[in-house]
Formats: sequence, C-alpha cells, structure tokens
Amino acid sequence: MFTNCSCSCGGDFSFSELIWQGLHTCEKLICTNCGKVRINSLEVNQSGIEPYIFYPNSELICDHEGNVVPDNWFSKKLKCLANPVIRDVDLEIKIINKFDRVLILNTLDYIYGHSFLYLLNLQRIIKSEKELGIIVIIQPMLRWLIPEKNVAEIWTVDLGFRDFNNFYPDLSVKINSELTRFKKVMLSKAYVIPTNENINIQAFTGIKPYNFLNEPSFPSITFIWREDPDRLWIRNIYLLKGFKKAGLGKLLIPFQYLRVIYLFRLLRRTIVTKFTYSVAGLGDFGKFPSYIRDLRVKRFTEDAEKMLCEIYSESTLVIGIHGSGMLLPSAHAGMTVSLMPSKRWGNFAEDILFTEKDVRLASFQRRIVPLNLSIFEIRDIIADMVTGRKQFIQKFIHTEDL
Repeated sequence: MFTNCSCSCGGDFSFSELIWQGLHTCEKLICTNCGKVRINSLEVNQSGIEPYIFYPNSELICDHEGNVVPDNWFSKKLKCLANPVIRDVDLEIKIINKFDRVLILNTLDYIYGHSFLYLLNLQRIIKSEKELGIIVIIQPMLRWLIPEKNVAEIWTVDLGFRDFNNFYPDLSVKINSELTRFKKVMLSKAYVIPTNENINIQAFTGIKPYNFLNEPSFPSITFIWREDPDRLWIRNIYLLKGFKKAGLGKLLIPFQYLRVIYLFRLLRRTIVTKFTYSVAGLGDFGKFPSYIRDLRVKRFTEDAEKMLCEIYSESTLVIGIHGSGMLLPSAHAGMTVSLMPSKRWGNFAEDILFTEKDVRLASFQRRIVPLNLSIFEIRDIIADMVTGRKQFIQKFIHTEDL
C-alpha cells in the first residue's frame, strides 16, 4: 500500500478514474481541497515489483515510501501520462462467454517479451479460477497465442509495442466504458515471472515441443537470428555499444553472420552424424551455405510464428542471444543455450521457459553462458550437450530400486 495518502495541503485524495497506459495501470486521484493530481501505479505487472506514485503537474515520481525516483526505463512510461497522444485507438471486443464477474489480465506493454510473459499467467489463472470470467487485453501480435476456449473475452488493442512508449486517453476511455458491463471486475497481478510451474507451451501455440523419445530422423541445431543491434552476437560489448551509439550497429551484422557459419562448421566436424543446421528468426542478411537451412522471416505474422515454432519443435538444441526472442524457441526445443551479454546478468533466466521436472536435467538442458566465451568453448558446450545427454540421464535419472 502507498503511504502519505493525504495531500500536503491537508486535504484527502479522492479516486477519479482508472488509467490504462499500457505498461502501467493506474488510479488517478484528485485532492478534494486543492485539486492536486496524484497517480498511483497499481501493483500489477512490473509495478508489482516497483510501485510508483506520479505527480503530473511537477512530473515528480516517488516510490511507495515517498522517495524520489530518478528516470529509468520503467518510470519514464509514467511520465508520458503528462503528455498524452490524442488519437483514436481501435479496441476490438470478442465475447466468447458472458460473465457478470470478471478477472482482467492486462498484457499491454512496449516490449514483446514482457507482454508474452504476462500472457503466460493464463496457465496459472485458468487452473485456479473457476468462477470469474477471464478477459485478456492483448496486442495483435500475440493474439494468436490465446487459448480461446478457456477465456470469456478478448480485447485486442490495435497498437504496436513501440506505441506504448506513449499514453492514449482514448484507449483508457474505451476500456473503462467496457468495465461498466460487469457487476464485479478484478485485475490480475500478471506477474513478470508468470508461474513457478513449467509452461505447457502447446496450450498456447498448439505445437508439441521436442520429444526425445520420438526424435526426428535428422533433428536440427538451430541458431535464433536477430538483427537489432542490442542482440547481435558480438563478443566485445564496448565495440557493440560504440557502434550503436554512433548509429552504426547494423554494420556489425556481417560479423554475426560469419560467426554463425563458423560455429556450424566447427560443429559439423565435431558431430559428424545425424544433425542438420538451421537459422531461424527475424532478418534476411546474407546467404548461408547450402548445408544451413535458412528459415528466417522478414516480418512476424501468425503463419510465420507458427512455422518458426514448428522449426523450434524439431530442434534438438537452439542457441541465440539472451532476450525475448528466446522464449518460444526454448519452450519448444529439446535443449537451449542462451548467450548472456555481460551487462544483462540481472535478467538471468527470464528468457528461458523450462520444460523439465528434474532440476538436474533442467540445468543440463537449459544453459545460460557468457556471450563473450570463445566460439570453441561454445562449440564444446553444444557438442557435449547433444552427444552426452543419454549418458547424463543414465547417471542421474534412475528408479527407486534399493
């Protein structure tokens, strides 16, 4: 709960309206004495970890103890409330089952990975909630992942992820208008890490993950390709940051391209049988040798996403740079290697969806390693994972026989 609920003038703050910014869901309060506006970010989504108070007239942001908060990636989205974007926002309402009492899962955000993780809260909500109708507020790119038979309504907001760097009052008005249809409305916590249980990804994508008991004849080792400067496979972080600051990050893509080819060549020499090699993800730079399947797409659509998930589900192992682009691959592939940039360790394991029940098997099959390891060390890690899994299981997975 927030402290200092009275205004400095001695008056009391009174509730005015809910504000739906996207990343922040807020309550707007107005002092009954002086008219001062105070906005509390409700303790849901990321605000469950960092609840803030925003005073739009002064653009001052405080934490729940009243300490001033400096600008950061999260607090800046509150400040956009002081400079709203005035335009119509389409809100498509799909009613599947009618309920008078509902629970809303808000997945709106300016980053794909955040929204996707919020959406995965559905697994826990569907399992535990039997009385309230579940409403999901979603953006178009993630709409296809909703298991419709288990929800009451889907509200699709026609805004992209970057759009939610802003605040659109029209969206708040439309959402608040829809709320009047119900006798009771609750807001899901929408935890950043959605559940302590493994995610049943098939319930969301409709695609079965990799099955070691029924492997493809020629399973793939797949590199997850991205071309945005923050997620390139460049070992020297200072070189990467320097090029990015100069607006020249794209010039480093050829180095990633050559590194991927060299890694696969090393693996072919080390692992001489069984595997194929693939590159999947977003982008189109370069032409790969004939032994590498180029399965990249130029833009994400529902069909493209489903096709990529099929590729991941046929992959014994996927490897890629830490980030949201690893969520779906890790959930579908047999094993995962996530390359962690040196300044991102605070986000450890946030891009990996585990499927293993045994913690030792999980530690074997889901590796998070420093991005700046040499390519030969990464070659050795991958080779040992794909060739040594059966022996690992023989040592650590056993019966209860005495």
